[in-house]
This record gives sequence, C-alpha cells and structure tokens, in this order.
Amino acid sequence: MESMEICWIKRSRVTAPLLEVTMAFGMFSAQVSPIAIDFGSSSIKLLQIGAGDRPPLVAAAEIAIPDAIRGDADRLSSYYAEALPKFLRDGKFKGKRAVMAVPSSQTLLQHMQIGEGDADRDQAVKNQLMTQMGVAPDGVVVRSMEVCPVHRNGQSQKEMICFAISRETVMQYVELLTKSKLEVVGVHTDTLAMIRSFDHVARRGEDASVTTLYIDMGYGGTRVAITHGQQLMFARYIQIGGKHFDQLIANAVKCDIASARAHRLSLPGGLTRGPSAGEMEPIAVLNAAVAKAGGATATAVKSSASAQGRTITVTVTVDRRVGIVPPELNYPVKPGDGHRKAVNVDISEPLDTITDEVSMCLRYHQGLFGDRKIDRAIFVGGEARQGWLCQHVVKVLRVSAQMGDPLARLDMSRPPYTPGLNLGQPQPGWAVACGLCSAPTDL
Repeated sequence: MESMEICWIKRSRVTAPLLEVTMAFGMFSAQVSPIAIDFGSSSIKLLQIGAGDRPPLVAAAEIAIPDAIRGDADRLSSYYAEALPKFLRDGKFKGKRAVMAVPSSQTLLQHMQIGEGDADRDQAVKNQLMTQMGVAPDGVVVRSMEVCPVHRNGQSQKEMICFAISRETVMQYVELLTKSKLEVVGVHTDTLAMIRSFDHVARRGEDASVTTLYIDMGYGGTRVAITHGQQLMFARYIQIGGKHFDQLIANAVKCDIASARAHRLSLPGGLTRGPSAGEMEPIAVLNAAVAKAGGATATAVKSSASAQGRTITVTVTVDRRVGIVPPELNYPVKPGDGHRKAVNVDISEPLDTITDEVSMCLRYHQGLFGDRKIDRAIFVGGEARQGWLCQHVVKVLRVSAQMGDPLARLDMSRPPYTPGLNLGQPQPGWAVACGLCSAPTDL
C-alpha cells in the first residue's frame, strides 16, 4: 500500500499502466469504511466494514487493556501507542483514515433548557455549562441537539441534550492516532455512535413512532439512551458498571480484580438465540423474504418453501411490513431474578443502583413525552453478555427486550483474521464501533 501512495505523490513519473492500477486501488478503497476505533474502559475495538445492506467484515481487532493500567492515564497512553500499530498491522486494516469515539467517562453529558429566543444555540449551551458546572466555554468542544419544547417557570424553552468534551482530550487522541500513522477524519461521542449502529432497523417512516430504550452495559459504566425512531431524545451516563461488581467481590474475599471478574462471569444465566430463518415455519420464511424485498402494502404471494424435508406450496396474503427479527436483535431477554450473591458476597447494591438509575431515566423521558411508552429495550455493551443481569433489569422495568449483536448483520462468508475477537460468540460490545463505521467524516 505504501508504494501505491508514493505513486500518487509522484504521479508525473509513473507509467500509464501503473497509474491505472493506482486508480483502481483508490476506487477499491472507497468501498470500505474508515477504521472505527472505540476506546473502551476494558478494551480498544478496531473495525472496518464494506458497503451494502449487508456489508462484509473487512477487518476487526480487539485489544484488551491490562487490569493494572486501566485507571492510569499516562500508562494507558503509552499502551495505546505501543499496541495500536501492531493490531492495525496484524488485522490488515486498509487505508489510514480513522474515526473515533471519545469515552463517556471523558464526556460531559447533560440535559438542559435554553430560551426560545437564543439564536446562537451552542453559545447558550456553553454559557449554561459555565454557570452551572464551572466549565470554561473555550476549553470544550460542544455538540448539542434539540429534543422538544418545554415550559419552565412560565417560560417557553427548548429541551437540549449537550455533549461537551475537553479540547485537550480530543487533541490527545488525535495526536495518539497521528503517531500511529492514521488520519483522523471524525471524532464522535460513543452514545451517538451506539444508536447509529441500529439505524438500519429504524429507517422506515413508521419507525418514528417506535420508542427504543438502549442500555449499554460497559465495564466502566452504563450508558442509557432513548430514541424515537432514529432520533435521540434522552441520554445519560451512569457511573456503575462491571468493574464495580468486581471491586466489591475483590474487597470482600481479598482477591485481585481478575479473580473477582472470573467469579462474576461464572455466575449461571445466559441468553439463548431466537429461531433462525431455517428454523421458521414456511409462512414466516415467506414473510421474511417479502419484507426484505421492500414495500409496505399487502400483496398476494404464491411461492414454495422447504421445511423438514417437505416442499410446501402456499398462497397467502403477506404484509410486507412484517418480517423476522433482524439477526442482530435475535437474543430475546426474558424477565428473571438477578444474582444477589457471588461467592457469598452481596452484590445487591450495584445491581439495584443500576435499575434505580435507569428507572429515573424513564421517568424523565415520561415527563417530556407523556404519550410515549417504551416499546422495546436493546441491551448492548460487553456486560450485556451477563444474561442474568439483563434479565433482572427487564424484570424491574417491565419492558420487551433483546440483547443486540451488531456484528450479526455483517457478511461473514469470508471472515478475516480478527486478533483478540472471537467471531463465534455474540458480541454486544461492538455497537459503538459499528456505529462509527457509518458516522460522518467531518474533520
């Protein structure tokens, strides 16, 4: 690849055939996404995909962060600088363009209200940040979005969601990736990247009426987002995650964090996959095929399907809006009792804190949109693989829920070598990376 770049720089000296090869290579590169980089609290995820409704997996790698350095900013930076070039090379990522997400732990996320007459929305948000939280306006990068009109103290205002990131933090990440010979073309918040990974299941006009609760259960904390269709309407970061369970266990039984995590991960209670297309009844198979073809009107269809060795010809009226559950949402979460103990250690406190905080999020959303109920919940994040944890949250919230596996929609017919990543398991922790692959490249 480096030789091709040299040819572009010195194109006046190349021969016509070589120039044609270089142009073809450039056209091929345009068919892959930038390299998505998700700096998580327990690992770094690198992902690159192709184009299309079912994009192929081009490259992926996961870099585990050692327990000893997860809370040490200086050692983390050195580890990133050493590990990134190696995994980019071993994973055979294409090109140098990269998009990244700044972790929620380094992002100020706040709902606020500004006056209807404030013409400069971002400046009004910065003024509130300075007044309420002592944040210097010139020292942060702010992204805000309007949610809905509200009335406070007899005044008409706008409900806003504000994401604020320190400029110094952004530049530290940009410099890190530049040293890894990457060109940063997009910097985003992980909350927006997370919900973007499911945009394709909410792209129809009627999906705007669907209210979705996203619960991203990470090692460092829990992200909560509520959308109406594709539009974000509520967001919050809860600073309770997998590590808080592990610290509680480690302190009680006097073991290290890795041993405590092994105890927690050994707790029984997983999630099972729903039926695949091959396991469905023939009518459902037809529904899925017609839904994939598009359209929104009922149509008479005559076709055949095979089930258990029998060929069946049917004539049915099919609503094209009805299809099977997308593969990335094919892990239903049923209500259940969460574990209250791990190795005889009471873990009720962090468990109840998470459910209490999410319940407060739902009440805040209900206060803004009294006529909207939660239609479904989607669990993502690495800790969502703890089935018992998701089942407990569902029991408390009383919502219909699935665990999301964003990698499931990718074409894996020719899987690449993926260092650090096991493609044979559901991967709810890859939502941010998947969303980054289609995020704007606006730098």
